[in-house]
Amino acid sequence: MLLDLSDHLLDTKVIAPKIFYKEELASTNEKALNLNNNSYGIVICDKQTYGRGRHGRKWISTPYKDLAFTIIIPKNYIMDGQSLVNIACRSIVTTLEKLKIFARIKHPNDIYIDNKKISGILCEQIVKDKVITQVLGIGINVNSNFQDLEPIQDKLYTSLLLELGKKVSREKLLRNLIETIDQTIQKQIHL
Repeated sequence: MLLDLSDHLLDTKVIAPKIFYKEELASTNEKALNLNNNSYGIVICDKQTYGRGRHGRKWISTPYKDLAFTIIIPKNYIMDGQSLVNIACRSIVTTLEKLKIFARIKHPNDIYIDNKKISGILCEQIVKDKVITQVLGIGINVNSNFQDLEPIQDKLYTSLLLELGKKVSREKLLRNLIETIDQTIQKQIHL
């Protein structure tokens, strides 16, 4: 089912609330890095065909079931990449705790529940025309089932559906994650 972003009003101060949505993208990070220098907001798709992780690893999201999105960091708030990844990791763990799911950060950029991976974060940046564009890509398994995750052989994976035994609204989860990341960045920069 397609994401319904018609009611996507975000309560954010750092992250621009503009949504760049496309049903299918190779990579939300790639798309975000290739927007013009003054584009800020969130790039999201329902079907990511070539998601990336660290060291060129693949990130596989189940189309129309999981979340794959990228936050474009406004140039006033650019910071060390690992600091941004740490903010995202803490924010994801906090958001999952609200759902009564207790996850842990596996340094440097993954979220695990027990020994199963549920989320990964990738921070990248490029310089175009002397302007730095920094992006924070997040993949989180939301409504994938056992069959969806079975083809991924490199590690054990889980999803919110498997942990909770019920589907989760991707739209509400997306909003909660972005607002929590925004609040955490505000605290970090003392806004």
